[in-house]
Amino acid sequence: MKENKQVFKVSVLTKVCLFINVSEISLKLLNDKKFRKKYKVIQYDSLQSRITVTEYLKKFNISYIVLETSNINHLHKDLANEIVAARKKGVTVYDAHEFYEHINKRIPLVRLKADEYLVDDIFTIGQRQEKFNIKRFIDIIVSLLLVPFAIPLILFGFILIKLSSRGNVLFSQERIGKNSESFTIYKIRTMVSKHDGDFTTKNDSRVNHVGKFLRMTKIDELPQIWNILRGDMSLIGPRPERPHFVKVSNEENAMFDLRHLVKPGVTGWAQVNLPKATPKDNLEKLEYDLFYIKNYSLLFDLLIVFKTIKIVFTLNSN
Repeated sequence: MKENKQVFKVSVLTKVCLFINVSEISLKLLNDKKFRKKYKVIQYDSLQSRITVTEYLKKFNISYIVLETSNINHLHKDLANEIVAARKKGVTVYDAHEFYEHINKRIPLVRLKADEYLVDDIFTIGQRQEKFNIKRFIDIIVSLLLVPFAIPLILFGFILIKLSSRGNVLFSQERIGKNSESFTIYKIRTMVSKHDGDFTTKNDSRVNHVGKFLRMTKIDELPQIWNILRGDMSLIGPRPERPHFVKVSNEENAMFDLRHLVKPGVTGWAQVNLPKATPKDNLEKLEYDLFYIKNYSLLFDLLIVFKTIKIVFTLNSN
């Protein structure tokens, strides 16, 4: 254990984690620089380690035990007893996927090979559709309350676009919604009339000056209240994508279609955590979306609303 002395000269505020067995999900965390700054890690191999878990607990102030069972799912009785004893001493124990969710607030998605995935309870999310039923009622009530405030802002946006550029002031586009059914989304146009339709990039030249303002203030999104009232969308949910990008994303990750278990939203957990997301963030966005579906609650929606308001008032553009 001599080599650990240098590694674990840490402050009182640093949390030490004992990882019992390490596999793909744990490696996603261990390779994260942000995680390594806040947490110190001890790796423990249940098949080879000559030092007991109890000895580690005595030597280090361990906050969490993270148990990886994707590769090794049989524990010796002595190790099981040690983990139970640690629980009784107040040490928090997580499965690896649960710890990943606890730290990142998103679902861990691991692609082992081109045609093989590491799965845990991923296919069970969103099965209790009845808990989403109240969302429809809330969507209608809130949307109707927003209409008197939204209409003047939409008209203001229309006027700005009409005065600053040629073309239609209202933008419509086919998107994919719940159960992979297509619908037409409505927004205030913020780009030039003719463009290639690819993802928006940082400092995108296709977005005009007025469009940048409308995007930062989210005024361009207000026509989607009509989509909500029609039942195409919800106030909160995964962001709806174009059919072409959905097809590409499904080819990149077989789990992508799980986000279509619920209605797409004007704002959502992925949007507030990655307000300036680019295509390279697609996997991380998907992990956030699936975490939302798995952990949906009214309080969760309320948190997303507050985060969205913060983004709007700080002009943190999407």
